[in-house]
Amino acid sequence: MMNKKILFALIVVGLLAVSAVSAQNSLFLNNNNNDDSMYQVSLMQAFMHGEYNGVITVGDFKSHGDIGLGTFEGVNGEMIVLDGVVYQAAADGSINVVPDNETIPFATITKFDEDGNITNITAKNFDDLTGQLDKEIEKYGVNNMYVIKIKGDFSNITVRSVEKQEKPYKEFTDVAKVDQKVFNHTDQTGTLVAVYFPEYMNELNMHGWHLHFLSDDKATGGHVLGFNNFSGSGQIDEIHEFNMILPTDDTFVKMNFTEDMTNKISSVE
Repeated sequence: MMNKKILFALIVVGLLAVSAVSAQNSLFLNNNNNDDSMYQVSLMQAFMHGEYNGVITVGDFKSHGDIGLGTFEGVNGEMIVLDGVVYQAAADGSINVVPDNETIPFATITKFDEDGNITNITAKNFDDLTGQLDKEIEKYGVNNMYVIKIKGDFSNITVRSVEKQEKPYKEFTDVAKVDQKVFNHTDQTGTLVAVYFPEYMNELNMHGWHLHFLSDDKATGGHVLGFNNFSGSGQIDEIHEFNMILPTDDTFVKMNFTEDMTNKISSVE
């Protein structure tokens, strides 16, 4: 029979080992602090189907990061999150700082943690820039998520916003046809918030690049449709963790997700 002292010693060692593992796990969770995590409100497929009810407040949303993009309840304009401030590019073309009690139906945010940079970027247009960004992320891996903060000058840039919708909500493809407001601005200096999701995450979010713009003077911005003659630089944040909060209302619970939304998503981007 095992000596009682030896048995007691083994139990103590075992408890210490468990405590050490628990402490390590706790330390990992506490130190993560959203540095390498993409936090998303709802999913693109639900949004495309017309799920525009608010899921989370702006105040709670900001606790998950300091850079991102999205929209507001009822698709009330375009969201740009930069340096921890949540801006609305409204349908009338104005830029507003959004109060913490406003709610969000769809958005992504992360705490920006620079993993690399791109210097001396020159791009003729939207496709030229995103092609260059594709080559940059190939160095890290195309199956990761990315946020790239790109600052510079545009000879002109075209952005859109959307008028707030009223219930019953229609699908976003129909919203974009009739309630999209387009603005063209010349000689702009500002920041692009560029979010990238890999192909296997399509329909959770849009595969590829999604760009929103905010001018340095906070006078213009929105979802980027196109631009000409950009020069500037960028900072890259490579992201390996994904967290999502889902709607809980009856509209979402009863929604049919069997339709392939790939073409509809591409048509509005």
